[in-house]
Amino acid sequence: MSTAAVIPGYNEQETIGFVIKETKKYVDEVIYVDDGSTDDTVKIAEELGTTTITYGENVGKGYALRTGFQAALDRNHDIIVTLDSDGQHDPAYIPNFLEKIKEGDMVLGSRYAGRPYTIPRNVLGNFGLNFVTNILSYGPQGFLRGQWLKDTQTGYRAFTREALEKMNLEATEYAIESEMIYEAARNNLTVKEIPVRVAIRVRGVGIMDGIKNGLHVFKRRFGL
Repeated sequence: MSTAAVIPGYNEQETIGFVIKETKKYVDEVIYVDDGSTDDTVKIAEELGTTTITYGENVGKGYALRTGFQAALDRNHDIIVTLDSDGQHDPAYIPNFLEKIKEGDMVLGSRYAGRPYTIPRNVLGNFGLNFVTNILSYGPQGFLRGQWLKDTQTGYRAFTREALEKMNLEATEYAIESEMIYEAARNNLTVKEIPVRVAIRVRGVGIMDGIKNGLHVFKRRFGL
């Protein structure tokens, strides 16, 4: 089983070295997709021998992730993990993802599976978007069927190759987090969750980002 980690990033020279070094301990290949950084992020990634894809301008996290996913598929990896480059996701959880993915098609690193491991503002901000994403993806009946996901906005995830190949991802920005849940539901994929801690310093998705994310999935759901 071949494994890869896809890491999108933008101006993360302070953290990218640590994230890549630690991630390399657990996967066969690290694919770093740089979203138009103007600092030394790319230089650091390349010096660490990472497979690096760069853009000359900032095109958005969703676009960067889609590029990284395609690169991982082109390299014939079986399991693909994605985590952020700002240090909020501890690579030491990767073995947990690789074990849990054996039970399904997609695994979410939930900040709320068990107890919240993030700041209260992020808990409140994500609650509404989490509700909307679940409703649009699984419908109200999802809660009764045990398909209600606790953290649809986490950026720490794992996928089987087959799952990514079935997903029709279109988002270019943060809406891709919700869109992946919608696509998992549309394709009847099994989604599992594991608890993870995240660095408390992380800002999280803003209000406007949340509105745009919800609207994107709404349009996908109703073909608008």
